[in-house]
Amino acid sequence: MNLSKSLNRHLFIVSAFFIVLQIAHLNSIGQIATSSPYSRYGIGDITGKGLSQAFALGGSNIALQNDTTPVFFINSSNPASYSNIRLTTAELGVNFSRLQLQSESTQKSINNASVGYITLAFPFKKWWGASAGLTPYSSVGYNVKEQQTISNVGNVDFLYQGNGGINQAYFGNGIKPFYGLPMLFMKSKKYQRLKEEKKDSIIYRILKRQKALQSLSLGINVSYMFGGISHEQRSIFPLNAFAYNTYTSSTTRIGDIYLDYGAQYAYTIDSLNGRDLKDNVQLLVGATYAAQSNINAKIDSLSYTYSLDALGNKHYKDTITNTEGSKGKITFPLSFGFGLGFKKGDQWLITSDFAIQNWSSLVIFNQPQGLKNSMRVSFGAQFIPNSKASGKGSFLKRVNYRIGARYLQSSIVVKQTQLIENAISFGLGLPVGRNFLLQNFSMVNIGVEIGQRGTTANGIIKEQYVKALLGFTINDKWFVKPKYD
Repeated sequence: MNLSKSLNRHLFIVSAFFIVLQIAHLNSIGQIATSSPYSRYGIGDITGKGLSQAFALGGSNIALQNDTTPVFFINSSNPASYSNIRLTTAELGVNFSRLQLQSESTQKSINNASVGYITLAFPFKKWWGASAGLTPYSSVGYNVKEQQTISNVGNVDFLYQGNGGINQAYFGNGIKPFYGLPMLFMKSKKYQRLKEEKKDSIIYRILKRQKALQSLSLGINVSYMFGGISHEQRSIFPLNAFAYNTYTSSTTRIGDIYLDYGAQYAYTIDSLNGRDLKDNVQLLVGATYAAQSNINAKIDSLSYTYSLDALGNKHYKDTITNTEGSKGKITFPLSFGFGLGFKKGDQWLITSDFAIQNWSSLVIFNQPQGLKNSMRVSFGAQFIPNSKASGKGSFLKRVNYRIGARYLQSSIVVKQTQLIENAISFGLGLPVGRNFLLQNFSMVNIGVEIGQRGTTANGIIKEQYVKALLGFTINDKWFVKPKYD
């Protein structure tokens, strides 16, 4: 196969990938990714961009970089990680969840399934990589009924319904701005002079400092945020024939550019007290940041009064509001996070995150949403008995074993109670079909999270859930010129 045929093959795969991405998006529009009554607040449940590996690590991903051996993963939460991509990588995820809603008197269970994400990453240079894909940002899906007794009016039924969500189609780049410094130094006149003067200790210190500098990675994601969120509210007076029921609906559609940034640094310890270590030890540090952004949006609003006859037929009274395509802004909050990691060879990975989002600044069409700032703390660990094992009976030694935990002080306040979410997670990465000659590697990732949000105290609903993520990761080497046609 000549070079042109190889390029055509890979361009075909890229085109097919984005066609699948579009189909996945179109199919996901009608899917309900959540059934939480708390998704009615703000812009819905925030899903983030944690992919299959991080999901089972409690969502800890800020400091995560590609492993030194395949299978490699995509970390779209921190675009600085793209600079470490060594093989073209594609990932697809599917979500499953079972949610149990519990109040002081009732209990209900709901099952959901949806397309999670589809992403692609590829290396340009040893110091430069990129990623593109489609991931969810938030999800709305609820159906709530409340009944209140109002003096001089009687019983009033309030019905709330909502659906939709916001998606991110992103393209990101990550670079190592100081990559190649040691090589440039060794070609310099200063190096030659120090070499002639036999000042090896000075050369060693300079090279060590420059090797440390070239481990710094910086990155940016440019996302197109799009989607729609619909809310409906009905106020029904079942026992008052003189009161008119009210119906109010709004559909908000957004479409605008959103930027987020990342940085990572990996410090390698390969010797201790003058002795070489059997397995290199890496200390990983990561940071992410997104500035407060005003996102363009449009809203359709409809509100009217009506009555119901004995047969349940609706009779319209007055139209209060009827507008289409009113333009406005949604103020997305500032967010930042820090991550720390510890990696011993290819066997052990321990990682942790601390992240804050300033949701108190969320404003939708000049209306503050009354949310609080959120805070997330998460931990995770991964163990691979022997990532280089091969042959009969070695499969279990190559499996990635993962476990994690997460604490979230959410942005939602109900009846003066800020909701807390706690979860534990675990999962497996199952390697499939290794081909070292063609550098083709695949993995099936299974992650499960068990958690709880809210409480039954003060008339609040408690959510207990089990979420599962099934992910598929494929690595391949592209754009290699063959020696022979």
